[in-house]
Formats: sequence, C-alpha cells, structure tokens
Amino acid sequence: MDIRFDPEKSRRPDQQDGLKVPYAKARRGGGRWRWFGLMALVLVPIVAFSWYALRDRVLLVAPAVLTHEPLVITSPRDARVTEVPQRAGNKVSVDMRLFELEDPALTAERHALEDILSTLPPQGAQEQSESLIETAQRRVANAQSSLTFQSGVADKFEAFRRQGEVPLTDLASIHVARSNARDQLSEAEENLLLQQREKLRAELVGPIVQRRQNLTRELAQLEAMIHELRIDASQDGLLAKTYVQVGQRVSAGDPLGVLVPANSPEFHAYFSPKYVGKVAVGRVAEAHFADGRSILARIVAPPELTQKLPSQLAGPFDGHQAMLEVRLKPLEKIDVQHDVEGLPLEIRLRSPSALWGNWGEEGETHRENDAVAGGVK
Repeated sequence: MDIRFDPEKSRRPDQQDGLKVPYAKARRGGGRWRWFGLMALVLVPIVAFSWYALRDRVLLVAPAVLTHEPLVITSPRDARVTEVPQRAGNKVSVDMRLFELEDPALTAERHALEDILSTLPPQGAQEQSESLIETAQRRVANAQSSLTFQSGVADKFEAFRRQGEVPLTDLASIHVARSNARDQLSEAEENLLLQQREKLRAELVGPIVQRRQNLTRELAQLEAMIHELRIDASQDGLLAKTYVQVGQRVSAGDPLGVLVPANSPEFHAYFSPKYVGKVAVGRVAEAHFADGRSILARIVAPPELTQKLPSQLAGPFDGHQAMLEVRLKPLEKIDVQHDVEGLPLEIRLRSPSALWGNWGEEGETHRENDAVAGGVK
C-alpha cells in the first residue's frame, strides 16, 4: 500500500490557516560562500603542512650566494699609505696602481747602502793588478828582445867558427848568454801568468769586490721590498672596497681593499649532508633570485664539507653544523642588476619523480639542451 502525505503547507507555503504570510526570499548564495570558507579554513593548514613536509622530497632547495672569488688585498709590511689612486667601485685593468705605501726605514736603509757603494773605488784592486801586469809584460818584451839579440850573435859566431876565426871558448860563452836570455824570457812569461791569475782572483774573490757584491745584493733585496709596497691590480676587475686612506698607518697583513675579478661569477650553494648523492658534478639546477628571476646553472665541482655559512646566509641562532658546499656555474648570462658580489639566492634541483627515487636527470638534460639551443639571453 502506497501512502503519500500531501499537506497543504507543501502546496501553499505562503498561507497559514487560510491567511497569506509574506515570507522573504531565501538567500542561497550566502550559505554557499560560508561553506567554501569553512572548507578553506580546514584544508589550507593541511595543504600548507603537507607542502612543508614533502617539500624536500619534491624540491631539493638550498641557500646560495653569488660570488666572483674576490681577492682581499693586504699590506705586505708595516707602512704608511701615501696614495690611493683608485676609488671603491672603479673598474681597474691589470697592472693598474691600486695602493702606494711607504716605509721610511726601508727608504733610509736604501740611501745608506747607495752612499756606501758610491765610496768604494770603482775598480778596487784592479788598478794595482793592471800596473803589475803591464810591468810583467814589459819584462817579457825585454827578455824576448834580449833572446833575439843573443840568438843573432850566436848564429854569427857559429858561422865564424866554421871558418876557424873564433875560438871555441868565445863561442861557448855566447851560447851561455843565449841560454840565460831564454831562462829570463821563461821567468818573465811565468811572472806574467801569475799576475794575470792574481788579477782574475782579485776580480772574483777580492775583498773589495766581495764587499761590493754583498752591498749590491742587499740593495736589490731592499728594492724588491720597496717595490712590494707599490700594489698593482693582478687582473682586470672591480675595486669593490677600500679600507684605508692617505696618511694612514697600516700593519703587516691589514686589509687594504677588495678586488673582484672580472671573470664569470659562480654560485656557492649549501646543501644538507643527506643530499650528498644528489649533488653530482654535471647536474643542472635553477638559481632563483629574490625578485623572482631564475636562470639555469650547472654543478662544476664535487661537494666539499664546511661548517661555516656566509654571513649573508647565517642566522643569529645558526650553529656550526656540517654543510655541503657546492659550486655551480651559470649557463645563462646574468644581467648587471643581479651580478652583485655576495647576493643571496636559492638553488633548486627539480624532479617530477622525486617521490619515487628518480631525480629526473634525463628531463633536466633535455631542458639544458633547450636553454643552450636558445642561446645566451
């Protein structure tokens, strides 16, 4: 049996016991938006918590800084700054003068050595040696002339002897005289060799020569020290900072300025040690700047363990914890606005299949090839 209830109220909702009741129209939209608000209030915390819980599995993210490996220029010794020809922010070329220092002690010592060298005789004992050699050479010449004369006389007397005009006793005395002349020539030549050898020894190891050589060596060392106080740019780049001014006294090792080389910048990212198997050389990542711009970069060196974060990334409560420092080279050109030394940024290693253990090297290779084919922006 089918029983149906059909009250009069369902057929005439605007009448009550024969009287017409003017009800207002229902506002159905308000209830719907309240429902959406309640669902959002419940789902948003769940989604946010799930994102932060799974973020490290979907996105491998690490803080990083942009750096050009700046060179800190330090003072080689205690000195006084006499000139700073370049200002901070100037572009410099190789061998361009950056700082001029002066050490009065070195300058005074150099002047003293120059004065001592000027008082030494220019030839030392060579003048006396030259005089002795000239005397020995004259003796050799005299002995040679005497031998020539005695040989001529002996030859004439030998001819007279054959004719029987000269007795043998006179001829014997002539031969003795010639022998004596030969002996004198030999002694003169030996004396000349001795004087030449003595001159050579005096030139090499004589006291005055040794003194001059020692002073010259000391002066060369002083000149090298003074030259170190004239600091030039070792390569093209940007003089980012200067810490000194003219007239200031500096000690050995004090920083004078910072030179940023004009080479391609690098990203230094700091990953957790648990990602040691993910940050392999050749892997491509995304570098995200604070204003939303991003470029591709490649890991170019194996990770290194470090316990010190850069000051731009370290918080007030960050302790000394082990981190993996990873170097990346940008695959795209960085514009001037973002090419700032020490600029903090974020490195991301994306992988759609990260939850299943595959970090998507093949997909990243395709994206890298697309970026290279598109050219440097």
